[in-house]
Formats: sequence, C-alpha cells, structure tokens
Amino acid sequence: MERRHDDILTARLEDALLNGCSHISYPELYLWYDVKKIAAGTWRDLTKRWEELSKNRSGQLMTVEGRNGIFIFAQKKVWAVNPDRE
Repeated sequence: MERRHDDILTARLEDALLNGCSHISYPELYLWYDVKKIAAGTWRDLTKRWEELSKNRSGQLMTVEGRNGIFIFAQKKVWAVNPDRE
C-alpha cells in the first residue's frame, strides 16, 4: 500500500472512531490494496489496523454496505433505535 493511501485509510478509521462513522468506497479499497478482489486479507488488515488504533476500547470494527462501499463504525458506539431512550 502506498504511503498516501495508508494515511487516507488511517484517517477514515480515526473518523469512525472519533465521530461514529466513516465511509470507504469499494473502488478506494481496490486501489489502496492493489487487488482485483476484496478478500480475507483485506478484511484482516482493516481489523488489525482498527485494533491498533482503537486499542480495543471501542469494540470491533463494524460495517454496513452502502453507496458502493462500506460504512465503518465502532461496535460500542451503536445501538438499536429505541423510542423510549433518553
């Protein structure tokens, strides 16, 4: 991975950690990891980077597909919609 791509990916992970959510498009993942298929190695690397960045304080890195990519967020920063929540 090129240094500039590494920096962008780190910024996206930090955005998810600090602000609750970030988005990474599939074309970005293909370019950054220089792959033709997003496979287990890519997901393992994202997980490893997340664990190093969050120091396991925010839970696992979670994803939701959308807008031709993935929205990433911290497991411990999400909850189900509850109309009785204060």
